[in-house]
Amino acid sequence: MIMDREILLGITGMQWEMMDDGEQKAEDAEAVEMLTSADYFFKNGKHYFVYDETSGSGRKIGKSKIKITGDRIVEIMKAGEMRGGLFFEKDKRTLTCYETPYGQLHFGVWTTGIDVDVKEDEILAEIRYRMEMEDKPMADCCVKIHACSKGEKSAQMVRELMEHQKQDLIKAE
Repeated sequence: MIMDREILLGITGMQWEMMDDGEQKAEDAEAVEMLTSADYFFKNGKHYFVYDETSGSGRKIGKSKIKITGDRIVEIMKAGEMRGGLFFEKDKRTLTCYETPYGQLHFGVWTTGIDVDVKEDEILAEIRYRMEMEDKPMADCCVKIHACSKGEKSAQMVRELMEHQKQDLIKAE
């Protein structure tokens, strides 16, 4: 692994809300994109990405960490105004709690798929999961993570990849 410590991190997420009949409405899909600088570490066979979370206005609201273990486990941990973590393990259901300024939010996560591709100077990961509240499906979700060493073309490459990922997520529904 030759990836630098200072990297660019792109995260694209898509969420399809579930209707009462269990169907999804494509027009209600919500997309979230983020491109940020991050620190990368590889320790004990695990990949770590640490980055600052910011609000829509650019104000720092906390630190986040992503940990990838092999090709079956991804953890996303947040600290700051919103504290909590998501634990994804292929074909497993986990329960999680987020601390928000408005109180606690409890929900379940059923991980339906994880794909991880580690290359010399970039890492790609895709996590597919279903969010549940009170044992009822609320949304099907997909998160794509792209981390790459900083370089002349990396920022453009990440932007292009994120646009392609967003289009792929929309088509996948």
